[in-house]
Amino acid sequence: MSDNILRVMTFNLLTATKKQRSHPWRLRKRNIARIFQRMQPDVVGTQEANYKQLLELAALLPDYAFVGEGNLGPARADDAESWYCAIFYRKDRVRLVGGDQAGDVMWLSPTPAVPASQYHLGTRPRLVTWHTFELVDSGRPFVFGTTHLEAVNRWHRQRSARQLRDYVNRKVQEMGAHVPVFLTGDFNAGAGSREIRAMVAEHSDDASLYDAWAEAGTDTARAGTFRGLGLRDRVGHRLLGPRRIDYVFFRPRLTIRAVNRVEYGDMEHREYALPSDHYPVLAEFALAG
Repeated sequence: MSDNILRVMTFNLLTATKKQRSHPWRLRKRNIARIFQRMQPDVVGTQEANYKQLLELAALLPDYAFVGEGNLGPARADDAESWYCAIFYRKDRVRLVGGDQAGDVMWLSPTPAVPASQYHLGTRPRLVTWHTFELVDSGRPFVFGTTHLEAVNRWHRQRSARQLRDYVNRKVQEMGAHVPVFLTGDFNAGAGSREIRAMVAEHSDDASLYDAWAEAGTDTARAGTFRGLGLRDRVGHRLLGPRRIDYVFFRPRLTIRAVNRVEYGDMEHREYALPSDHYPVLAEFALAG
């Protein structure tokens, strides 16, 4: 693959503590690995898996390494209830700059440096992990983040969106406007919501962010990224309709070769082994020379 092409994916992996009987992780993980192997993303922002899940997935993906942090902080890193925002990267294509500890971890809260902190009335602590990478062949740097926003409290998500924009502004000032920044995640909000509009809103003091799906003009009929698993989720899907809540944001404006929801296709006949209650989204960018 050309060194000026970058394949970026976002994927909520569904924690193993949910749907343990109906959709056990021991079956799901193999189909998740198949998606990585089939789609060959260069860098993947994941959400919701605990540390044990990440280790087991990494064992199935020898071409990839990962880095990340759990929402309950380092003191509870191995806790099954700690949901990680982790970044997988393909080692022959992408190199981590500065090592595992060189990234930035922020809790989406009034005290972002305090592990496991959160805004009032949030359902659980939320965080974002950021790391700088470079393309192996060219050494071209880029910044990559992954996050998982609050599921219920809209005010919490709106405050979090402001924090995320502020960080992007700081990185642009630090590294220069030419260095690409990517932010992936499960934002738990539709494209028309106030919090998503805030992510892409044009402000004179902000570095512009773009929504890859919207910029590519991808078919909105296939826009829903929350699939759901089981009867309850199917009922919710019928009531609420398709929901696009998983995003790839980026800056500066880059050439988008393709953006697609990754279908489960030939896996659908084994409901209990489906990878997740979310579909991944894969975006392919052409980086300027």
